[in-house]
Amino acid sequence: MAGVKITESLFGVTKNKNEIKKYTLSTSDGFEVSLIDYGAIIQSIRQPDKQNQIAEITLGYDTLEGYVDDQCFFGATVGRVTNRIKNGRFELDGITYELGKNDSTKKHHLHGVFNKRVWDSTTENSDTVVFKYQSPDGEDGYPGQVNATVKYTLTNDHRLILDFHATATKPTPINMTNHVYFNLGGDTSGTILDHLFEVPAEKFLPVDDELIPTGEIKPVENTPYDFRKLTRIGERIDESFDGYDLMYVIDGNGKRSFAKLIHEPSGRTISVESTQKGLQFYTGNFLNNVKGRNGAAYNKHGALCLETQNYSDSVNNQPQFPSIILRPDEEYHEQTTFHFHLQ
Repeated sequence: MAGVKITESLFGVTKNKNEIKKYTLSTSDGFEVSLIDYGAIIQSIRQPDKQNQIAEITLGYDTLEGYVDDQCFFGATVGRVTNRIKNGRFELDGITYELGKNDSTKKHHLHGVFNKRVWDSTTENSDTVVFKYQSPDGEDGYPGQVNATVKYTLTNDHRLILDFHATATKPTPINMTNHVYFNLGGDTSGTILDHLFEVPAEKFLPVDDELIPTGEIKPVENTPYDFRKLTRIGERIDESFDGYDLMYVIDGNGKRSFAKLIHEPSGRTISVESTQKGLQFYTGNFLNNVKGRNGAAYNKHGALCLETQNYSDSVNNQPQFPSIILRPDEEYHEQTTFHFHLQ
């Protein structure tokens, strides 16, 4: 079996003179994952195809400045709460909290600020990188100090395991994920409309025209959102707003199958497992001539996201959505595995 090793380099220096490290985890058969401690970001994933041709399969930037200016959350660890919070506001234990309103409408809260913070980083063994960030009480409007940890482990057989941990000094919402964008044909190969996608979800969360959940939970049957069997993404995408951007409900508990993505020409495949409650499936609908690595232009449907997480806007849809409130006597822990293989 291929062994895993980690190499460390300097990726850039922030305006505050923080040196940003880059960690590259690699196997001897050519698979590579690069991480940076700005935003605990997945900066690159390079995967061989069935002809052993290696391609970059994520969207991203060559420079730190790209990530500092980034508005797309390429590869980022997002939190405290991923996805949208309606009107940038929620009530907890009788107190109303106002958050930053940073989505495209400037009405709602989106993803938080963890992606714009410098995280402390260390390596464990030859296969794991650990990122830690202490979010102060009141940051972005949220209550309580949060100590967040993200641990990335790469296995011999190309499984990238993401462990998310957090503790808090006051009750606060926590719902973290990684926002990596995939194109298994290669980051400049065109759209992901020819990829095959499967998600074992019977239900999804309907949203309004500002992508805010209505509070309903509906069946996927007889909708363009039914991917219970492997289906080409482009087959029914025109029936879904401007593309797919929705939360699937994944029934069950514990680590379980969440999704499969296949690019038939290359054979590259991702199988996703997670302990989370749902999967946000996003087809890069808002990408519009974004300048990425090596001068590439990333455009609509040029990549997709498979974001494992709890339900969007859970804080404003109680009790029908699972709670995301973390209390001081609890620990948040969720795990997701992306298995990169050939089919």
